[in-house]
Amino acid sequence: MAKPRNGKLSTNTKLLGAVSLLSDASSEMLEPIIPLFMVNVLGASALVVGLLEGISEIVVAIMRFLSGWMSDTYKSRKKLVLFGYSLSAVMKAFFPFSNSWPQFFTLKTVERVGKGIRTPPRDAMIGESEPGSQLGRAFGFRKMMDSAGAIIGPLLAALFLAFFSGMGEDAIYRTIFMIAVIPAFLGVLFIFFVKENEKKLERIRDGKNLFNGELKGFILVAALFSIGQIGTAFFILRSNELLPLVMIPIAYLAYNVIYATMAIPMGVLTDRVGPKRMMIAAYCFFASASLVFAFTNSPLTAFVGFAVLGLFIAIIETTPRVYIVETVKGHRYASAIGAYQGITGVLLLPANIIAGLLWNVMLFGAHAPLVLSALIAGASVLLMEFYVKDGKRWQVSKVP
Repeated sequence: MAKPRNGKLSTNTKLLGAVSLLSDASSEMLEPIIPLFMVNVLGASALVVGLLEGISEIVVAIMRFLSGWMSDTYKSRKKLVLFGYSLSAVMKAFFPFSNSWPQFFTLKTVERVGKGIRTPPRDAMIGESEPGSQLGRAFGFRKMMDSAGAIIGPLLAALFLAFFSGMGEDAIYRTIFMIAVIPAFLGVLFIFFVKENEKKLERIRDGKNLFNGELKGFILVAALFSIGQIGTAFFILRSNELLPLVMIPIAYLAYNVIYATMAIPMGVLTDRVGPKRMMIAAYCFFASASLVFAFTNSPLTAFVGFAVLGLFIAIIETTPRVYIVETVKGHRYASAIGAYQGITGVLLLPANIIAGLLWNVMLFGAHAPLVLSALIAGASVLLMEFYVKDGKRWQVSKVP
């Protein structure tokens, strides 16, 4: 497949962006109601809900690692992308028929397997479909579409909850589950129009030297940062101390809107200044947001903090992919992206366990995990600056 000229994104990137929008709209339509369905309808405990969240993240991380290797080894990206999105859609179709929490737990876990399988080959296809000068813009576009779905999904969920309010709670949740299947399968249809880049797949070499010094250093620093990357749940809990309950979703919406609208600008900026500088900026944003939440008590804090977190996500979901595509050896993009996402994803679990323990055990409450996160982010900034080299093929002067 020929790469686009004149700054236009490739058809593959646009199609995969549309798939991300539809799939995420489906998933995010369900996220706000799944815990309520499990507890209020299926009788699960809060511990079970938390266990599902933790296991889901581990499953996604492991499958990303395996999928990346399979995509490069068997020279097949589109089939894995199609299988991953299809598996998730099919599992969602069974959600409305769950009669016990173990049954739903199993379905949800397998649905997350699909998410893990599709991500590395999808990102590799985008990387192979664009020239180096607009990789950031391409990954930013996909993230923008994904983020748009993340905004549309909860809004649709709220609309349907109001519209079907006359039903019983059980019936409302199951009806929304059925509706959410529609965009999931629509997204799968778009994948059939994506074209495999056969020439790039033919150039994949043995992965013995996949992790060169630059890539190793980058992943090591990213792994360190992940140990301090606490989840948004902790920022929401801190917001509960700063805002009335009804204002918390509005503050959280600021986070979604910022990272949705800034994904492309941050990607374009990555194309101009290079991924290393942008990773440093991302870590600084995360540290700043953590400190804002830790040491200020104004209601405005939550809005400012979530906005800064939105900037962080806009970069961290775009720039690492650009760095990997620019530095990986032998065109084994999916293996490298899968390794990065797998390692950092697995470390998010202990990061959040540590944060939870600090929150509950230490006398400082919210301050302890937030300050620790800021310190680890600060250390990551220093290591990224002095230990990691920017992409060899970066051509700042040639970017218009």
